[in-house]
Amino acid sequence: MPDHIRTIPVQTAPPYQVIIGSGLLPRCGAFLREVKQPCRVAVLTDSNVAPLYLDTARTSLEKAGFSVCAYVFPAGEARKNLKTLSDFLEFLAEEQLTRADCVAALGGGVTGDMGGFAAAVYLRGISFVQLPTARWAAVDARGGGRTAGVRAGGTNLAGDFLQPSAVLCDTDCLSTLPPAI
Repeated sequence: MPDHIRTIPVQTAPPYQVIIGSGLLPRCGAFLREVKQPCRVAVLTDSNVAPLYLDTARTSLEKAGFSVCAYVFPAGEARKNLKTLSDFLEFLAEEQLTRADCVAALGGGVTGDMGGFAAAVYLRGISFVQLPTARWAAVDARGGGRTAGVRAGGTNLAGDFLQPSAVLCDTDCLSTLPPAI
C-alpha cells in the first residue's frame, strides 16, 4: 500500500479491512476484487452523491469485472425509513441479485445504514461494502456492522448487524462537503 493509504484490520467474524486514503474511489473495483469475486453490484446512493461520485464508482467496478446497477433515492435524513428500504429491496429483486452478489453503499450515514440493512435482509443476507463520502459516515462505517432504519415512532427501531466485506474511505470525497459548523 502507498504511504498515503492506511489499512485497519477489523477483527470480527468475518474479519474485514477499513482502507482510508486519497484516490480510493477510482480504484474501488480493484480493492473490492481482493475480497469478492466479480459479481453483480447494486450501488445505493442518494441524489446529492450520485452526480459527484456514481460514475467514478461504476467505472472502477466495471473495469474490475463487476456488473453494476444503481439505485438513487432522494437525499435527506427523512429518507431513512422503511419505504426507502422497501423500494430498494424491490429494486434488488427486479435486478435479480443473488446471494453471490453485493450491495455497495456510496454516500453518507443514511445511505450506509439503508444499504447495510437492505443487504442484511435481502435473501437473508448478501455481501455489502461501505463507500462513505461524509465524515460521520466514515466513522460510523468503520466498524460494528450496525445498520438501521427509522420509522415515525422513533429512531433505529428496525435494524440488523452485518459486517461489511470492506470499507473504503476516500478522503478526497470529504472535499465536497460543506464546511463544518
